[in-house]
Amino acid sequence: MRPLKGRSLLGINELTAEEILFILETAKDLKVALKEGRPHEYLRGKSLAGIFGTQSTRTSCSFETGMTHLGGHMMWLGRDRIWSGSAGAENWHDTIKTITRYVNGIAHRPVTREQLEETEALSTVPVINASCPVEHPTQSFADVLTMQEHGGGTVKGAKVAFLWGYGELNPPAGLTNSTLVMAAKMGFNLSIACPDGMDPDPRYIQWAKEESELTGSKIEIVRSYEEATKDADFINVYSWVSPEIFAEGPETGYRGNPEFAKYKQTLHDWCVTKKVVDTAPKHVKVMHCLPAARNEEVTDEVLDGDNSIIFDEAENRLHTIKALLTLLLQ
Repeated sequence: MRPLKGRSLLGINELTAEEILFILETAKDLKVALKEGRPHEYLRGKSLAGIFGTQSTRTSCSFETGMTHLGGHMMWLGRDRIWSGSAGAENWHDTIKTITRYVNGIAHRPVTREQLEETEALSTVPVINASCPVEHPTQSFADVLTMQEHGGGTVKGAKVAFLWGYGELNPPAGLTNSTLVMAAKMGFNLSIACPDGMDPDPRYIQWAKEESELTGSKIEIVRSYEEATKDADFINVYSWVSPEIFAEGPETGYRGNPEFAKYKQTLHDWCVTKKVVDTAPKHVKVMHCLPAARNEEVTDEVLDGDNSIIFDEAENRLHTIKALLTLLLQ
């Protein structure tokens, strides 16, 4: 296995299955250490720059708390702090070249994939994708750890129904694409149910199908919930749009241009209700990366029901991000 120390992580495609499993095992060890009160300050004296171009709750809190647990420190660099981008006082080259003189790593959540790649190219320290319109690798790790915990320790051979749900705002498609690649590498079956016009990135579908030939997983895109939920072990609900629509967010309030918004209004019936969950086996577990558009994309009854593991999933953001920080920055 290649050393992880000093590497950046922009997407799941950059990792082998062996590396993914090692990161997950590290997350499990760190989770136990925290619960037992054992010190694990592997990043004492180190700093992380958290550059967030959009709002963040779980990701930013996990990075910040994680660095504290590991003995380090995170600087929050939101749009209102750094003199770049819309502030217009400094170009991105100078901003990143300066920041990397102060820190040991960067967690970056940009509005465009291009800016993330530019950050990585300019940086002299590891860059971790804290969600971009194309991938959300840290959430994908948390999802798999949660599935392992609720699926007998392994995800190989499990079936995940990944269901699109209507929401007024337009989150990026990153998690959907990351889940495609993660499914293929980890050997779990993935059935994505979404309406026309909401398909994941064709490149990720192709990469996942190519990888799945080696691991035996089944990848499919379907147009109804019932097709996806049949024999499902997990239901993962999410609302997403293309990177192009998401990139319009600052100008459209993340509601989309008028033509797209008009089409999206026809999709209100794409809501995951208890009736939808009941089409899956009784043991099915319900996931959502949050924030959820409650009673739009998924109902309260589902999110707060006995099958829901959404807050276990949210907690695991912390443990998996701590594993990535430890292995990449130590």
